[in-house]
This record gives sequence, structure tokens and C-alpha cells, in this order.
Amino acid sequence: MALLAYCMMEAATMVEKPAAGVGGRKIDELADSGLRCFFSRFENREQLSGTPAVESAVAFHQVLQALFQQAVIVPFRFPTVVDGEEELRQHVEAHASRYAEALSRLRHMVQMEIHIGQKEEGTANLPASGHEYLQGRQALAAELKTAAKQFRQTTGPWVAEWRERQTKQGMRCYALLSREAVAGFQNAARTLRQSLPGARVSGPWPPAEFLEIKAS
Repeated sequence: MALLAYCMMEAATMVEKPAAGVGGRKIDELADSGLRCFFSRFENREQLSGTPAVESAVAFHQVLQALFQQAVIVPFRFPTVVDGEEELRQHVEAHASRYAEALSRLRHMVQMEIHIGQKEEGTANLPASGHEYLQGRQALAAELKTAAKQFRQTTGPWVAEWRERQTKQGMRCYALLSREAVAGFQNAARTLRQSLPGARVSGPWPPAEFLEIKAS
């Protein structure tokens, strides 16, 4: 039996489970060490892989969001598959204290994300030398940093913790805030986005970027 794991949650939290998960499978749960782990059963790993990857990923995300709307969760990466309940129970017991600490610390928190995209360069604007290329990259990095700083300052009153990371596509910023602060954060970010059309704001999401333990 192959089990697809969705997420961890505090055992005392009462939630309504979605009717079905990936592949239309029933969502079951395992309770141990003060935690609840949600999962779906498949006859084997091949049966799970028989569902189109995009369709499975969307269904997985929908399960996470349905549960997260009700309580904080520690999501597993998709797809995390274990061979039976005993293996899943062993994982929960081995990491119980770290899961419990993370869930308690982030109980009323959510994550908002800001993606600041870099400008596309036309072929006519390609640098003539390596030096010019490096100068262009440095200028772009500075622009992204400035934009991220503007977002951080503008949304600061609602943010408990902030992290950012530069990627090939631009800059990703992560803000940790209470559920009650989401509306204020969104309003502040929306005002700044008008002057930064390349920026996108999304969330609220589970605060995965602020976990000291990653479910895997």
C-alpha cells in the first residue's frame, strides 16, 4: 500500500476534511504524538503515477488550501509517498517534537509572497562586452533590492518576519503575518504595485518558508 502524505496538523485542531484528494481518493488521517497527518491510499506507487502530474499537483494543492483555511499546517512536498501506515507513523514519531514546536509557533500565522519580475531585454539592447553584461546584472540586482525594500517598508506594520531570495526570474519576497493582518497587508501592497507593474502578490499560504523543519 502506498500512502500520499499531504500535511501535518495539531491533533487537537478540529477541521472539516475535503471530500476527496488526488485521484479522487479518500483523505484519511493518522493521529500520533499529539499530531495529525493527512494522507490518501493507493494500491501502489504506479497507481498514483497513473494520474496526470499537473492534475495531481492541482488536487494536492487544493487539499492543502482547504485544510489551511481552517488551521495552520506543515505541508509535505508533492509527491511524498511512503509504504504503509507504519512507515508514516515512524516518521511522525521521529519528528514529533519539531513538528509540534513549528505548529505552535505559527498557529495563527500565514505567508504572503511577492514576486518582483525582472525586465525582459530585447536583442537590440544586448551588452557588447562582458563588462557591460556584469554592469547590467549589478544594476538589475540593485533595482530588485530597491523594489523589495519598498514593499518591506510599505507593508512593515503588518509583517512579523520577512525573507527574500533572488531567482533567475527576479526577486521573491516572503512575509510572515497573522491571519488578521492579511487585509491590511494586501491593501498596502496593492497601492505600491501600481508603480511596480512587474510585481505580483499572492497568498495567504501556509508559512512554509518560515518553518525550521520541512516535511519530506
